[in-house]
Amino acid sequence: MSESPLAARPEDEADAGPQALAEALRAEHAAVYGYEFVGGAADGEGDRERARTTALDHKALRDELHALAVARGFDPPPAKNSYPLPRERDSGSLRAFAVGLEETAARAYLWLAAAQDTELRVTGARNLQGATLRTLEWGGELDPLPGFDQG
Repeated sequence: MSESPLAARPEDEADAGPQALAEALRAEHAAVYGYEFVGGAADGEGDRERARTTALDHKALRDELHALAVARGFDPPPAKNSYPLPRERDSGSLRAFAVGLEETAARAYLWLAAAQDTELRVTGARNLQGATLRTLEWGGELDPLPGFDQG
C-alpha cells in the first residue's frame, strides 16, 4: 500500500488527527475493494460469506470516517480505481490477503487513536479492536505488545 503513516507525519504538526483520519479512510477504501474481491474469488462458502459480511462492515466504517472528515472540514481522500490483489487465488492466499487488509487498517486506527480529538481517538481505539478481531478470524496472529517478549 503506502508507507507507514507514522513516517509521513510532519514533526511540526501538533495534531496528526486529520492525516490519521485520511489514512484510516484510505485503508477502508482498500478493504472494501479487497473484500469484494475475496467474496467473489473464495472457494468455500464460509470464506465467501465472511468476506461479503466483512465488506459490508468496512463500507459502514468507510462511511463513518467520511462523515467524520466532512464534519471537521477535512477533504476526505477518494477511493482509487483499483488496489493490489493477490496473485494466487487459493484459500490460504485469500485468507492471508484478508489478514493483510486488517493489519493495514489496524495500523491506521492505531495512529488515529493518538489524535487530540476525543471522538477520533475513541473511533480509532474501537476500530483497532475490530480490526484485531477480524485479523484473528481470518487466521492472523497477534503481535506482542511493545516491550513484551513474544513467548
